[in-house]
Amino acid sequence: MKVILITDIPKVGNKYDIKEFKEGYAQNVLIAKGLAILATPGELSKLADKKAQIERKKNEEMKNFESIISSVNNTSIEIRVKANEKGHLFKAVSPHDVKQAIKEISGVEIDENTIIMEHIKELGVHKVIIKKGTKSGSCEIIIKKD
Repeated sequence: MKVILITDIPKVGNKYDIKEFKEGYAQNVLIAKGLAILATPGELSKLADKKAQIERKKNEEMKNFESIISSVNNTSIEIRVKANEKGHLFKAVSPHDVKQAIKEISGVEIDENTIIMEHIKELGVHKVIIKKGTKSGSCEIIIKKD
């Protein structure tokens, strides 16, 4: 029996996969628990439309991300923090702090999950990579004492 998985199921398949299962397992487990629906021609056409919509949304998000990268790439962003005399920060600078600084300076909102960096614990200049999928850019973060 062919079914369409509507959630990710470990060791079985991913969301929107079309899988073939024995009728008892499909009816009594997957469909009964709301993990899958029967793969009828109508449901298959809905699935094709949904996949096309998801693909368009991904492409749009990538275009937006490319524009964000172009506006932030190779720029310097200054963050002022409290530190001791030796240059050690009282609180580490995290991707969330970098996200806020980028938003304040350039007005661009980015997802902090796309910022690749270690927590910064020292004053000075640090490189931060912004990456999503295959697209990436970088910027300098200048940590100065407040």
